[in-house]
Amino acid sequence: MNLEKSNYLPVDALRRKIAGCRLTTSSFTPDFSPGELFSEITACRIIKENERRQIYYLETPQNGFFLKFSTLVRPKDRWRHFLLPYRKWSEWRNLHRLRNAGIAAAKPVLRGENKEPRPKMFFILTERVKGLPLNLHTAADTHKIGEYAAWLHSRGIYHRDLHPNNIIVTCEGQNRLIDVQQVFFLPWIPRLLRVHHLGKIYVNLFPMTGGARWAAEFIKGYNYKSNKSVSLAELTKAAARHQRKKFSSRSKRCCRNSTEFAVVKKAGLKGYQRRSFQWGLQDLRQALKKGHALKGSHVISYQGVCVKRHPRRRFHKDRCLISWKMSRALQVRGISVPTSLGYFVVDNISCFLSELLVDRIHLNTYLSSISGAQSKRRALKKLAQWLRKIHDTNIWQRDFKSSNILCRDGDYFMVDLDGVRIRNLSEQNKIINLAQLNASVSNALTVKDRLRFYHYYTADHHRTRQQRRAVYRKVWDITRTKNTSTFNLDIEKLWIHYP
Repeated sequence: MNLEKSNYLPVDALRRKIAGCRLTTSSFTPDFSPGELFSEITACRIIKENERRQIYYLETPQNGFFLKFSTLVRPKDRWRHFLLPYRKWSEWRNLHRLRNAGIAAAKPVLRGENKEPRPKMFFILTERVKGLPLNLHTAADTHKIGEYAAWLHSRGIYHRDLHPNNIIVTCEGQNRLIDVQQVFFLPWIPRLLRVHHLGKIYVNLFPMTGGARWAAEFIKGYNYKSNKSVSLAELTKAAARHQRKKFSSRSKRCCRNSTEFAVVKKAGLKGYQRRSFQWGLQDLRQALKKGHALKGSHVISYQGVCVKRHPRRRFHKDRCLISWKMSRALQVRGISVPTSLGYFVVDNISCFLSELLVDRIHLNTYLSSISGAQSKRRALKKLAQWLRKIHDTNIWQRDFKSSNILCRDGDYFMVDLDGVRIRNLSEQNKIINLAQLNASVSNALTVKDRLRFYHYYTADHHRTRQQRRAVYRKVWDITRTKNTSTFNLDIEKLWIHYP
């Protein structure tokens, strides 16, 4: 847990919050006294605080403690705990079972709940584990975590939420588990479940960055300690499935109440927004009335916010809602887009609000401004790798032209997101995107520059020269069918200067 960026809570406020609760001490600390703890606390840091979950770090001279509160706010949470009372103290029981089984984990100290027939608030107190969260830098580290996963499986332990922040590495190099609410003890772990679990662990350890080398080392370490080996192909397939589910789950958070987003239901105003963005109905109406046009009359800017508006029509898709969802989908996939701020419906007009990139320039302007050959090569390589990443994450932009790409400080941002779709891309889809980009870049990019861009794009996928040439020919065949005069591109003049 990150202790650097945290606020502080008065100790007396925390004491009042716990006062009057039913308390139970752990068998590992039978002589523990809450009164003595509060007399030793030097500071109380807020790690996480929302209406459902609060986590505090209590600083003491000898060691620290983590205090985790859970509040049953939603009716479905109260029903869930009423029907499944075993869930309430699952982390408390798991910590005891892990330590009794000889598996290093955080030390439970105290638990409590408010004195009601059906308590709505409960908490647990655990000792802080001294160390740092797991950080994998070398292949040897990946091999060791594979061995650790095999060791957990051999003990019948299935941790559904095993990721680097839930593993603390002590000064002695020992792995200790924290946040063990989703740990299950099974007498036997079937092969399909083991493969499923390994795929999830791998995705959590290497989010969008794990290559074939890391996967090979991870599975090599697992097979070294496990009696039943798992192949690299099985791990890769399971990891890809979990990655898709993770992307989908995180993308949908923008349309529900969460830590980062909120559902807006007010008189005359409905939609979604970031919790840090505080515009209301009057602010939006002022923006629609006084905003400056950026791209036609449907895209305006107002007070550092870009507003895209479209009238809502029956039997037509809401383009602003699509932009809101796609902005979040691209963000969780690591594709740079202007930060989305909100989606609102007001007076039968849908509006998508995003960050206004003040010092942005269009792709054509940026590439035309580069004079040095080496600087242009670096810019083209970065653009090719950015497009490759877009295609590798199954992102399809139906209108992929240079005017929909903005540049700032050498970074590329995709805009006009209502044409973006998440789908399985064919080679023809990728070639069409390449042709759209090729037809919308001005004569400032020579034929050599374009061929160099294609080489960077296809370097790791079409290894032979014949394969790359086949892609080039298809791209140029489609380019010649498009209207390029809008983007100051004359194909015939371009080829005249090609040696």
